[in-house]
Amino acid sequence: MKPQILIRWAAIFAIVTGLANGSPAVPLPEIPKRTFVVTGLGATTNGLVLNTGAIQNAIAAAEQAGGGTVLIPAGRFVCGPIRLQSGIELYLAKDAQLVMSEKFSDFPVAGADRENFISAANAHDISIAGEGTIDGQGQPWWKAFRAKELTARRPQMISFADCERVAISGIHTRNPPNTHCSLRTCRDITIDRVTMTAPPDSPNTDALNISGSDILITKCDISTGDDNIVFLGSRDGDSTTVKTENILVTHCRLGFGHGLSIGSFTTGGVTHLRVDDVSFEGTVSGIRLKASRGRGGVVEDLVYKNITMANVKNPVSITSYYPKEPLQPGDDPAQAVGDRTPVWKNILIENLTVTNAANALTIWGLPECPVSGIELRNVKIASSGGAKIYNARQVDLTGAQINCQTGPALTVFNAEVKGMKGTPLGVQPQTGP
Repeated sequence: MKPQILIRWAAIFAIVTGLANGSPAVPLPEIPKRTFVVTGLGATTNGLVLNTGAIQNAIAAAEQAGGGTVLIPAGRFVCGPIRLQSGIELYLAKDAQLVMSEKFSDFPVAGADRENFISAANAHDISIAGEGTIDGQGQPWWKAFRAKELTARRPQMISFADCERVAISGIHTRNPPNTHCSLRTCRDITIDRVTMTAPPDSPNTDALNISGSDILITKCDISTGDDNIVFLGSRDGDSTTVKTENILVTHCRLGFGHGLSIGSFTTGGVTHLRVDDVSFEGTVSGIRLKASRGRGGVVEDLVYKNITMANVKNPVSITSYYPKEPLQPGDDPAQAVGDRTPVWKNILIENLTVTNAANALTIWGLPECPVSGIELRNVKIASSGGAKIYNARQVDLTGAQINCQTGPALTVFNAEVKGMKGTPLGVQPQTGP
């Protein structure tokens, strides 16, 4: 990796981890020390009454007082959509359960979407914290989705847009109808000690779906039915472009799911990401970068360090052909490069150990825009199949060991690779003396 990139990363890492001048890198929300208990405003655990109004009234009372904590005490509170405001913390006590209503009609339709469960927009200093659980009761929604019975998008569990100083800590989210947590165009985000779970076959249950800047994700345990963590460089592919930058993911465990992803919308760009001390167990993918013509942008200056993966199908995957590559890289002719062409460059993967993988490594760029500047240092991969590098430049595998059971360790097409001899695509490797 180029010296100027290393210098830049040293500065960013110091900022994000709070080492600069001894001050917090990602400011936490400032919540006034007032508490509003939802049971004091009519919320009940009897399961017969929907608590939407009572909880929203507690939020309104806290807002009117200038902010504070809205406390969900121990018990099971069934609820419809609620909206947080600036200066509000939603706190779930130990043994508290905030449960999404199973009635579809409790989530009104607006356009193509249903109203989300916990939402906020254009707010600052907001928090969801505690030791309790948010339960999405997603099974009826998944069943209706699979049966193609839904005419509007399923509600997301947590959805914040254009917010500043956001924290989610300590809680457990499970079984959302759709995404666990979507943070769009937010800044100063802290996700700490959060457990997120849903069955591996639950549709579109991404755990953390994030665009914005100055992001810390630490000590989380995530197993779900789609991306465990995904960073986007745009707002779901619309005309608004958002640059996502200055990110640290550290001390996390990722179980089943689709991995730690960037894309597939990267129009605004993703830059200055560091992933350090993360384990993957049974995920479909590990490090996953995905985009395609028309929804791509510049993704650069990424560092992945001190990572272990076990039973991961695709440990490292970088592709400009999401969701499906051509049968052969030579089947796709070059096209004109535009501002939505996927660009992947300046990526370091260091101290990665992979065991029992299906595939070793896939780097598949476009003929008109090859992937460039990829370096592997102290990388050890044990897999069934070997690595594939197509349409790529300046790929350094000097620090990589790939032990595969079948086929060549490395297959190349239109690729410049240093440190490992590759077998050209379509050529059978030599065997015997």
